[in-house]
Amino acid sequence: MKSLLTMFIMFFVNTAMHGQRMLPRQKALEINSGLLLKKSSGDYFLNIGLLIFSRKGNYKIYTAEYSRITIPYKATKINIESYTVEVGYSFNLLGNPTKSLMFNTTLSAVGGYEYINTGNELLYDGAKLLDKSSFIYGASTKLNIEAYVSDRITVTASGRIKLLFNTSQDHAQISMGIGIRFNL
Repeated sequence: MKSLLTMFIMFFVNTAMHGQRMLPRQKALEINSGLLLKKSSGDYFLNIGLLIFSRKGNYKIYTAEYSRITIPYKATKINIESYTVEVGYSFNLLGNPTKSLMFNTTLSAVGGYEYINTGNELLYDGAKLLDKSSFIYGASTKLNIEAYVSDRITVTASGRIKLLFNTSQDHAQISMGIGIRFNL
């Protein structure tokens, strides 16, 4: 009888318990990669971020990013590399009670440096680039889908729009990516 009561209690304890996810002040490390949606297919970005969770599935995000855009020019390509830092806040839009699947939106400020053609203004045929490397700044908004694989590992998919100023490219840059997050 005692073992039956113990099994009954263990059954209810196990079904009532869920993982401790997104606790306030808990930190996570996130790595993302994706494609910039442009005409050329070789444009990509890589970023790494630190997240600090607050209440109700919201969190602060601090991200460092590298992106590369290639522009065809005659027989070669001109590379435009951007190194940016992003600081923002993510708001939980929708999620299930166990926080295993969530939809978030992030609003953030972006700043960094745009490096054109590795600093060379002259091209191989003697043509001169009119745009120069410069500091860039702006804002970003992102829609993020997060699915917890375990209590410590999350898989993310996102779509993002960056509005950048002082850039040689389009002011609005659209990208899509996937990533993985490790809760610390």
